[in-house]
Amino acid sequence: MNDIITIALKAFPVIALITTGVVLEKTAFISAEAVKGMKKLIMNLALPCLLFLILLDADLQADYLWGSVAVFITCLLAFSLGFLFKKIWKSSNAFFLAVYSSFVTGVIGYPLFISTFGAEHLYKLAILDIGNLLFIFIVLATFLDKVGCNQTGRKRMSLKDQAKHIVKSPFLISMFLGILVSMLDGRTFFHTNPATAALLTAAGMLADITLPLILLVIGYELHFDLKQLLVPLPAVLLRIGMMLLLAYLLNTFVIDRLLGLDRLFQMAVYTMFICPPSFIIPVFIEGDCPDKSFIMNFLSLNVILSIVTFIILMTVLL
Repeated sequence: MNDIITIALKAFPVIALITTGVVLEKTAFISAEAVKGMKKLIMNLALPCLLFLILLDADLQADYLWGSVAVFITCLLAFSLGFLFKKIWKSSNAFFLAVYSSFVTGVIGYPLFISTFGAEHLYKLAILDIGNLLFIFIVLATFLDKVGCNQTGRKRMSLKDQAKHIVKSPFLISMFLGILVSMLDGRTFFHTNPATAALLTAAGMLADITLPLILLVIGYELHFDLKQLLVPLPAVLLRIGMMLLLAYLLNTFVIDRLLGLDRLFQMAVYTMFICPPSFIIPVFIEGDCPDKSFIMNFLSLNVILSIVTFIILMTVLL
């Protein structure tokens, strides 16, 4: 009993800030436009700064990147299982199988991981997240664009445009720069040179506001259609169960036996795999429709159940 209370208390700041975000939306304390600006700040500046700083000072090894490859392959496997689940569910929702792949790690996983294991170990989750992000940009976005175009008749995104999105992604740019500088042992220069040290200080200030802003935005954007709230519950529980099984297999056969990475990498895998699917899914659904209502309820419900699952899982594993 004491163990679950300890883990719950570590996760409490995450829950408290998400709840605050809910209150901010219900009381109209801040506008939707302001939150939209906060999201741009997080995604394009604050979170990339955090990732760069974490990876810059990490003691990285080439083997870690094989973990990213394993995550990418596991995302492909989960996506393939989504086709099977769609048939079993007899769902007419064209976007249904998308919810069985990818993870919104930066939004849910990073705060939970930091609250439990400390920011100094976040690089282990961030490196694994590269495989997830590449899956989102290369596979999931392509699928969502195709389905969205079939529904609306709009022109599909070209391969050139997709490549631009990947190359210009602040997430991936900051991650690869941090990994490159770290593996070339350039951290000493960055910390001792007055100009770069000043830049790192400024980046650190931005990084410090990242997680609180993320959690406030999550809470603000939690939306439930109360009449349809329980409709996606079985599908959410199926996703969580499937992802826990895949995480166990990935940890046992790849992270532990094949790569020999430490236990915190295994905790990073579990943290990632209990996260909800990528929040880009609703972006590709045009207008208000039953498909979008199901997806929005699925994501919101998954956020809550992910936090509950994390607390229970870490109580068992730690």
